[in-house]
Amino acid sequence: MRTLLSLASLLLLVALAACSGGELVGIHVHLQTDGSGLVTLRALAEPGAAGAAEARTQGVTWKGRAGLTCSQGSFPQIEGLKLGNGGIRFLADLGDQRPNLRVFLQRGPDAEWVKALAPDLAARQAMAKIYDPTGRTREIGDVLRLEVSVPGQVFASGVRPTGRGVEAGHEGKRAYLLLPVRTALETGDEFEWSFSW
Repeated sequence: MRTLLSLASLLLLVALAACSGGELVGIHVHLQTDGSGLVTLRALAEPGAAGAAEARTQGVTWKGRAGLTCSQGSFPQIEGLKLGNGGIRFLADLGDQRPNLRVFLQRGPDAEWVKALAPDLAARQAMAKIYDPTGRTREIGDVLRLEVSVPGQVFASGVRPTGRGVEAGHEGKRAYLLLPVRTALETGDEFEWSFSW
């Protein structure tokens, strides 16, 4: 019986995690040893035009849309990559001894990079009702996930200043930063996220 209860609890947690709209939006960088790489952006947006499924459905009066826009491109050097009109910039030391990367993230109500990835709270709440019609998800795209894949095993990842809900971590060859949209839009010093491999 205890095993069945544990299994049921685990399945419930997995189901709730699957319904979470938390980390849909963000930035992923795949960094090569020479400093070049790929960047992928995932932004929450309200599509202006009907998608194929919507256009091919009859007998419905549509009331709203929610969409995730994904873009990917390459860059020749990580230090030349600037996102959100310079709101995110990178400083790398890719030498043989303990390579590391520092990422500087603008913070405050004027942080364009945040607004480009996640619309305002009212829009995120309205889109949550479309994303999860059961009503369990109250806000979608409320946490920005920044992730960098590097050529070696990451052994340290940290961010300063700390803030409500801010988390820096690492797993294998990836470092990640979870940054709540609310915290990113609060007035304060820019975030400096750094990690080594």
